[in-house]
Amino acid sequence: MDTLYPELEDYIYRYCEKFMTEDELDAKKAISYGFNTQSESILAIMRQKGWISDDPRILAMIADGNQALKDSIIKRVWNEHRHELPLNLCPKCHKIARTPQARQCRYCFHDWH
Repeated sequence: MDTLYPELEDYIYRYCEKFMTEDELDAKKAISYGFNTQSESILAIMRQKGWISDDPRILAMIADGNQALKDSIIKRVWNEHRHELPLNLCPKCHKIARTPQARQCRYCFHDWH
């Protein structure tokens, strides 16, 4: 498999975190915890718990928003680890399953339980 498609991109972003750098994981966490909140007290609690970071590298990574961050992480992971990724592919049509545990294809409905 040499091409990315939306469902494969979502799978990589969601389930292949062990191939992401610490900065990418921190940026992903900051985006998912709603770094853009206006309340300083909430931001302080989030920093204390390690949910967000004031690191300039992280802030630069999330500056263009969630989709840009997601795209850059997926492209880097795919380019560097394409052959190592633990992808759950359908044995019949070779497309990605919904989750690592799934045993039925969302495309051709093949069942490999």
